[in-house]
Amino acid sequence: MAGWGREIVTLQCGHYSNFVGTHIWNIQESTFLYDENPAAVVSKEINHDVLYREGRTMTGAVTYTPRLVTIDLKGSLNTLKAEGVLYDYHTMEDIKWEGDVTLHQEKAARKNQFLSDLDTQGMQPHVKEEGTSNMDSQSSRESDTAEFKGQVPPVQVSPGQQQESKQAKVYSLDESIDVWSDFLHGHLHPKTVMVIKHHSHDSDVDPFGLYTKGRSLMGKRDVAEDIENRLHFFVEECDHLQGFQVLVDFCDGFGGLGASLIESLADEYRGKGIMAVGVAPGSFSSSTLAMDNHRLINSVLSFDKLSEQSSLFLPLSLASSLWRKVGLPVKFQNVHYKPSLAYHTSAILASSLDTATLPYRVAEEPISLSVLTEALGNLGRKVSMLSTSFPLPFPNRGYLASVFGNYTQRPPWIPLTPHTHEGTAQPFAQSVVIRGVPAGRIHAPGRQPQNALESCRSVNEMLRCYLTGMYPRTLSSGLCINQPLKTAAPFPHIFDPRMSQEGFMEQWQRREEEAVESLPMMTSLQTSPAAQEMLTHLVKEGSKVDIRKCHGYFEDGLERDEYIETLNRLEALAHCYELCA
Repeated sequence: MAGWGREIVTLQCGHYSNFVGTHIWNIQESTFLYDENPAAVVSKEINHDVLYREGRTMTGAVTYTPRLVTIDLKGSLNTLKAEGVLYDYHTMEDIKWEGDVTLHQEKAARKNQFLSDLDTQGMQPHVKEEGTSNMDSQSSRESDTAEFKGQVPPVQVSPGQQQESKQAKVYSLDESIDVWSDFLHGHLHPKTVMVIKHHSHDSDVDPFGLYTKGRSLMGKRDVAEDIENRLHFFVEECDHLQGFQVLVDFCDGFGGLGASLIESLADEYRGKGIMAVGVAPGSFSSSTLAMDNHRLINSVLSFDKLSEQSSLFLPLSLASSLWRKVGLPVKFQNVHYKPSLAYHTSAILASSLDTATLPYRVAEEPISLSVLTEALGNLGRKVSMLSTSFPLPFPNRGYLASVFGNYTQRPPWIPLTPHTHEGTAQPFAQSVVIRGVPAGRIHAPGRQPQNALESCRSVNEMLRCYLTGMYPRTLSSGLCINQPLKTAAPFPHIFDPRMSQEGFMEQWQRREEEAVESLPMMTSLQTSPAAQEMLTHLVKEGSKVDIRKCHGYFEDGLERDEYIETLNRLEALAHCYELCA
């Protein structure tokens, strides 16, 4: 099948990046298919081998884990073991010591109900038995993952068909999630989780809040070698590595660490695509003048280096503005989330990223990461933006034709990139993905077509028609996926009670024991003149800071001339987005 052997390695650099990443892996694992009937034909739209790898434990059990390196600080894992449980070597049993032993026992962290239930179900790797049915490679790998995780493989049903499978359990996790591992569904490879012991998570004594602290870490031999060894493990087993997708917290010290890491990737893996995604929470628990200045300086330095060294840089946050003053949270129709909860905001960002990255993860006719980033980052416009319809706003009993018909003056999506807005200016280029529209929800049956949209006979045809009408001067590509976004547990419950389990608005409310299990969605990953407003605002605010009064940066090697040159480069970058007369 087209698309095999086009591997991508993912890196998550920072605590909030790991929140976003955890939701992404949960979403993707919920889409794994398992065909119990070898004669059945199961359509697999997504090639999971792009991001996942197959392996075996010491006992020969098959595993399927993300090709992933996560980086976080000491104290950020809670109940998760950094080395995981798939390859448990029990090294303590081999230690021989005849002297006195002093035992220091630490109270075990308490697991929430979701993690406890996973343990009860028995999260053990599946051992493929002899005589099993003959399935294709991806189906085999996916079934291994589904079984060792103890999950029931999702069943695709047609619109209106009742699903007879057992009702999925509904969890209320808002008060029981402190760190990203508290809602991690699947297993990770032992090479995945890297804990930096030089700094502690949420430390008041030595906070990891400065870009330069992260940059200095890459100069430490033990840190650099650990990252390099983990990366090489995943890269060297790839047949045709196409590049990297890197999530980075750009508002704190991880901005410096992530920028240095991407610079190293660009130097060592020339010609490979690097999609850098900068993320920031929707709100911050505490704020002082010093913290605001640090967040601003970190953003200036991160935006410059991440855009310079990557193939494309995509900054994301649910805060409408971030720097001198954190703005109001982005609002979504029929979604009620808490901006203060990283568990909520990261779920929305992850859903949009999972959808927007489908063009290089689909099984049929994918485009490469390099082609996508080059098309969007043309003419030096390497800072992109992402907009989302979360979910696609279907009216009650409505159809896709009516959705598009309601948005002829403005698009049906909302920007997730701070300091940007959907104005009247046409994007330079965009990659649009629509997913989860059932065949019966395209247009009203038997109705005489009233316009060009209603004359379309497929989602793909209707999307092309809509983009041509809305963006006649934009280089647009469109992708249609039948599979909706999966929002099964542990996805947070943030949807209007009148939304059905399939993500469509109804006249009645769901029962309390029911959760929204999937959504129709639409995203636009685009290069737009709106990025100029964001960059100009960043330069303006960054120029107001007296860097000489921020002593911590100078102690870690930042010079005033370097900061001024950084502002000048960002100002030049902003000019790349000016519209030609």
